[in-house]
Amino acid sequence: MDEKELQQEEEVEIDLWVLFRDFFMGCVKFWWLVVLLAVIGAASMLFKDTGFYTPMYRSQATFTVTTNTSEDSNASYNFYYDSATAQQLSLTFPYILSSDLLTDAIMEDMGTTSINGSISASVISDSNMITMSVISSDPQAAHDILESAIKVYPDVARFVIGPTRFNMIDAPTLPTEPYNQPHYTVNFAKGALIGAGIGFAFIIVYAFLRKTVHKEEELRQSINLKCIASIPNLKQKRRKKQRKQPLPSILDRRIDPYFIENMDSLYLRIMREMNERKGKTLLITSTVSGEGKSLISLNLAYELAKNKRHVLLIDADLRKQDLREQLHLPTDGEGLESLQDGVEAAVKSINYLEDSGIYFLGGSHISKDPSGLLSSKEMDTFMKYMKEYMDFVIIDAPPCEGFEDALILENYADGVLYIVKQDYVQKRRIIDSISMLAETQADLIGYVFNGVSHMMRGYGYGHYGSYGYYQRYGRYGKSYGYGHDQEKANAAE
Repeated sequence: MDEKELQQEEEVEIDLWVLFRDFFMGCVKFWWLVVLLAVIGAASMLFKDTGFYTPMYRSQATFTVTTNTSEDSNASYNFYYDSATAQQLSLTFPYILSSDLLTDAIMEDMGTTSINGSISASVISDSNMITMSVISSDPQAAHDILESAIKVYPDVARFVIGPTRFNMIDAPTLPTEPYNQPHYTVNFAKGALIGAGIGFAFIIVYAFLRKTVHKEEELRQSINLKCIASIPNLKQKRRKKQRKQPLPSILDRRIDPYFIENMDSLYLRIMREMNERKGKTLLITSTVSGEGKSLISLNLAYELAKNKRHVLLIDADLRKQDLREQLHLPTDGEGLESLQDGVEAAVKSINYLEDSGIYFLGGSHISKDPSGLLSSKEMDTFMKYMKEYMDFVIIDAPPCEGFEDALILENYADGVLYIVKQDYVQKRRIIDSISMLAETQADLIGYVFNGVSHMMRGYGYGHYGSYGYYQRYGRYGKSYGYGHDQEKANAAE
């Protein structure tokens, strides 16, 4: 087996693993749907058994049928059975049972105008043995109809197959219990299984259609954009007085060192890229909200301040400003919307955070015309002023999909950093958004693969794997031909 075939086989195995993982994640995400459908299925079967149940009674009789072949009606009856007669009975008996002639004869015999039941019969193959059944909601009616049918049948059959006689084996009996008693436990379980099966079928379809990004190589194969860093998935505990879950911070001593280390590496690479461009303004965006734009923006600002740089972080998502709450600032402050009162008003709205050393501009109100404000002359003047006053400006922009705000803000940036959260957005949507940015001649530095799960460490995200301490993005490793000391020197320039 050559190298190409081995690679194809490995890709198939990975795809199957990814499909299984998507199914597992779908089960975690939609377990409530499976439970709900199982409950609905079980309840439906229970409702069917109780609400629509009608007890039905069945009376049966088994007998043999013999015919007289004598052409002389006055001759003695010579009843016999052979295969030809059996075949004739199997064809004619059901026909006679369903005929109006037999029905009329039964009603006349019983003295009624209708029959409260249904008559059926089964003929044993290659024999003259027949089982006749009557099903009715009234047990007495089932018994009486069956006896009447046995009584009048020979007279009706005389016109079709000639004289017949029944030799009774099991006589009709009066049924005492319904034959269709519901099995509540079995039907309840059956309904639950059917409902759960529908739920799992939905999850399988969900797993097939997700097509999200599970590893950075998937984007490398589709777009010419390098991965700057991979950031692990971290969850912070929400405090009692906090409405939103706090963002992980490198300033938190309890944070995972692996997160801090990868943020350090991201900072060094960003500084190298921006130094090559001789730029000061970095725009950070993503495809949709929830991918970690604010997380990366905030911690990059902390990294810059930690390295003695004057950095301004701007919350430019005027449709959903939430960084102010994350920074525990008063909610009555204004952000870029203060540009409506002039550039000086916006400058006065900047907050300096002593605990982190960053400057921050962000409000807590939704702007009525975000696009108009971001493309205004005041915004252009403000950004030029900040470039002169600050060492670095980070713009936490809105997502690309659905709004043009990020495309407008790109005009003020020297570089664009794109955030891609693992297993979050369909790959085609990511590619469409990046392509849209590329069409505006945006200077895309690369992308950050954010929220990397511990489950994916088999792909090279382990603590000592491709992004661990001693490898590609490690503290003592090398990347793109630069050692760690070399990167520090470049970042300090």
